Amino acid sequence: MRENNENELKTFAHVSLVTAIVVFSILNFVLNLISGWEKWVLLLLIFAPVISCVMHIKKHPAPNSRMRIYVIILIIETFYYCDNIYKIYDAAPVVVMVMILFAMSQEYLFVWLAMFAGYAGMIFHLMEKKAENALKTDNLNVTRTVLHFAIIFLAGILVLSIEKTVRVMRESFEDKIKALKDQNNSASDFLANVSHEIRTPINAVVGLTGVCIEKESDENIKNDLESIASAGQRISDQISDILDYSEIDIEKLAVNEEDYMVSSVVQDIVNKIEPYKSDNIELVIDVESTLPAVLHSDAAKIKKILIHLILNGLKYTNEGGVFVHITSEKRDYGINLNIEVSDTGIGMNEQELARVFERFYQVNSGITRRAGGLGLGMPITAGFVRALGGFITMDSEPGKGTRVRVSLPQKVVDKSGCMSVDSRNDLVIGSYMNFEKYEHPQVREYYNKMIKDLFVGFKMPLHRVDSIENLRMISKRVKFTHLFMGQEEYEKAPEFIDELAKKMLVYVVSNADYKLSDNSCARIMRKPFYGFPVVSALNLRHDNDLSGHEHLLCPDVRALVVDDEPLNLTVAKGILSKYQMNVTTAVSGTDAVELCRKNEYDIIFMDHMMPGMDGIETVKEIRALSVTRTREMPIVALTANATSTARELFASEGFNGFVSKPIEIIELERVIKSVLPASLMVFEKIKDNASSDNEEDENKGNSSEDNDYENKEPEFEEMLIKAGVNVNSGLAHVQNDMEFYRTLLEQFYDEADKKQEKLKDYYGKSDYKNYEILVHAIKSTAKMIGANELSDKALALEKAANIKDDKFISNNHLQMVNSFTDTVTVIGKAIGKIATDKAVDDTEEDEDEDLFFFEPQGGDGN
Repeated sequence: MRENNENELKTFAHVSLVTAIVVFSILNFVLNLISGWEKWVLLLLIFAPVISCVMHIKKHPAPNSRMRIYVIILIIETFYYCDNIYKIYDAAPVVVMVMILFAMSQEYLFVWLAMFAGYAGMIFHLMEKKAENALKTDNLNVTRTVLHFAIIFLAGILVLSIEKTVRVMRESFEDKIKALKDQNNSASDFLANVSHEIRTPINAVVGLTGVCIEKESDENIKNDLESIASAGQRISDQISDILDYSEIDIEKLAVNEEDYMVSSVVQDIVNKIEPYKSDNIELVIDVESTLPAVLHSDAAKIKKILIHLILNGLKYTNEGGVFVHITSEKRDYGINLNIEVSDTGIGMNEQELARVFERFYQVNSGITRRAGGLGLGMPITAGFVRALGGFITMDSEPGKGTRVRVSLPQKVVDKSGCMSVDSRNDLVIGSYMNFEKYEHPQVREYYNKMIKDLFVGFKMPLHRVDSIENLRMISKRVKFTHLFMGQEEYEKAPEFIDELAKKMLVYVVSNADYKLSDNSCARIMRKPFYGFPVVSALNLRHDNDLSGHEHLLCPDVRALVVDDEPLNLTVAKGILSKYQMNVTTAVSGTDAVELCRKNEYDIIFMDHMMPGMDGIETVKEIRALSVTRTREMPIVALTANATSTARELFASEGFNGFVSKPIEIIELERVIKSVLPASLMVFEKIKDNASSDNEEDENKGNSSEDNDYENKEPEFEEMLIKAGVNVNSGLAHVQNDMEFYRTLLEQFYDEADKKQEKLKDYYGKSDYKNYEILVHAIKSTAKMIGANELSDKALALEKAANIKDDKFISNNHLQMVNSFTDTVTVIGKAIGKIATDKAVDDTEEDEDEDLFFFEPQGGDGN
């Protein structure tokens, strides 16, 4: 901070000196013409200000050199002025002014030079007057002359003293400010550490409560558990806010950019907001359908920005609603993601608006106490927006609501729109949603705008009716494929609408607790009503047999999956087999090339980081084989390296698509549809009745087996959650197939010893290339089973190994290994491969000594 202040003072000194040169040169020029001084000096008086201004504008030469040139020019002009001025008494004020200017440069030598230049000019002036016999030597003139010499000297001493005093005081204040900042940073660090320590047990409470809720059959106990889970989640969110604000406050906020899908971000936000939204407040989300499907930025921070803005709107809105509008503007670097959140809440006056980004500030209203909160939402939002290179504006009016606008620069990964409707020409869409039922006119406007934007973006007509009578009439002459209606509209004629639902897909947009009758064929679409669930609904079809979802299938498609990590092969094979693909696996690039030499595949999924021949080299070899074939095999990168630069690299190296690990089904299907010819894909309609019957039979057949499983492993999920394994996250990666997930855990456990040995070997030899590949595999498999903390530690070591950062690896390797050990041990106990008695402790101790707890060879052990 001290350096910044000194730089600001020097910049001000530069500007002041240049200004002084210009003014002084003009003054001397005019006096020269009027008084007939030496004419040769006129050139100097013309060029001096011009040269000074040019140097200042171009910032050349270096600042110190420029400063010395300015000082020399002013010293010459001061001497010239003092030597030629008509009365010597006029010299003193000018010399004092020049000394003050020089003092701002913080170079005391310049002050003395200004004083001596003034004295020299005045002495020359007196000598010239004496030579001309024009010097008056009476007592008064002598006294006045001596007095002006003394004034200059005393002024110089005074200027230097003041400057020294100011400097000492400034340094003292800067030291105090620095001390206060250090104290603040220490407090923030302490707060962050405490919050982090509290977060771990809170997460365990929330996770275990969720498990208990699923098992509990007593409704009263279940309600109590849900209250505990809700309170725990609220505490967890507040701890997260404290950690975020602490990072912003101490300027340690890290931006972690990644590719993300807009649809996933919005869906996550809706799920997060749901517990906080009351039924009497409408939340309307309008997402531009042409918004690029995949962007590159810090998705986690964008989620939190939206969540804080929406929660803030809900918190301060008594009636009406909150409107979220997400659009984009094309730019050279990609797009600007524009977010606008408006509400019909209490609003703010100018004084409140000026303080809204202050920490802990909340508008002084009775609603604040009811809504709660720490008052950190808007400061965190502003901090995140700054960190992402965007800007935020806010306008508000008391009693009318608030509008917040955010714009964030984003790189575009996939330019295709985030929403697309299949077979649009085959769809006939109706809407029976009478928005006049909402008393607040702004809410009616929100809904009308959202629906207009949505269907205009789709370029599809929408038949809107506002009464049940009009619906009866239009349904006789128009054969709808889809019909959307509100909860209140459905209740006006449920029998008639249930009849319609037998011929078309009918969606009732309702609050979370609303249920249809068991006999109804209509479907529930939970609020908020917005684009993505509408698109999902439009992409479903209805037939005479009341079929349900259409599933993408690729029967008999020959797929090759290449990955050096067996667990990843298991996951990929399990997922792809559900599409009826014939899956072949290869554990190395060499094996893959050999398989491609002998066989032809319809699609290849290729890992990038593999020992020996990596993914890119393998693709080149396979492409070389394809030259002699009539059709080129599509190759999809299947890797945890999900950065935008990685995508560009894969595209340039011959890959046809990209799927990140862990595999997300939406992304996988999007890529499959884009690379496989339509002739290899079918969309099978699975009947609801059949599936229900099958599920019923399956449940009957497997009930005893499930009971045995539950009896054998009552603490399976609890043990994993306590160890930091996010079971829900792991299940999501295998489409919620618990048996498949259990298989992955067993495989993770079985392969651990081999990985530990290799890890020890590569680390001891400082073999960073293979070390990077191995921790990359650990990162990927850990994330696959939901061990996210272990995955993050492995990711950090992977990055360090890539740049050969010995110090980081030495300091963090043992921590990751210990985390790996703990995770493997708990998994072993959870799946029953390790007993939970004392014998296990002995085994663990042996394993720890033999495999896990080792120091780096040749290192300092730190």
